[in-house]
Amino acid sequence: MAMQLIKQVPKSVLCVFAHPDDADIGAGGTIATWAQKGAAVTLIIACLGEKGTTDSLISTERLSQLRVKEISEASKCLGVSLVESFSIPDGEVENDLVLRGRIVERLRSLQPQVVLTHDPTATFFGSTYFNHRDHRELGFAVLDSVFPASHLPHYFPEAGAPHRVSTVLLSGTQEPNVAIDISLGLELKTKAVLSHRTQVGGRFVRLGESIDTTAKTLGRRLGVPYAETFRRIVNQVES
Repeated sequence: MAMQLIKQVPKSVLCVFAHPDDADIGAGGTIATWAQKGAAVTLIIACLGEKGTTDSLISTERLSQLRVKEISEASKCLGVSLVESFSIPDGEVENDLVLRGRIVERLRSLQPQVVLTHDPTATFFGSTYFNHRDHRELGFAVLDSVFPASHLPHYFPEAGAPHRVSTVLLSGTQEPNVAIDISLGLELKTKAVLSHRTQVGGRFVRLGESIDTTAKTLGRRLGVPYAETFRRIVNQVES
């Protein structure tokens, strides 16, 4: 299947990602580009990020405080309108009724046209990396919330009037079918990612170069300067 370049900018976008830096890494260029073009972007971060370190000397409380500051700085870089957190401890995301109920409530309240989240089916990446459990659990929870729960009235009736999301974009996918020109947002994405200092460490320059190279390589295939790719799911089910 040929890769399709998405040019239309949605009016409202909801991004639901597991950890403080996940949205910036996986979709930061798209978020920044769309925000600059007038989209209202809300970001929900499921986890506190308090366990995301190899440093045993820093407390989870201190790390979560630092990561809250990093989230604020990164979100300002991208132009995110609203940032929320579910404050779930790292490693404890469960695709259960409680989490789906929280997601459905936000879907019905915010009424986004497009939802961005993790591709939960992307488990193994070659022989050197496998996807974080929180990403997989959250990705499936978001999909289950989009359909059938959000737009059928007898699911979570206390969560508000039904809302039908038209499109879901999955990041970190092994089956990309759409791309977005992020030439307008690449520099902002890089700034956002590098705002997560607790995660970047001494990789500051190298990581910035990697972001540029990856986006340039993807863009070259599509005839644009820089790109991000996603797996697009169009929600055409009516009932």
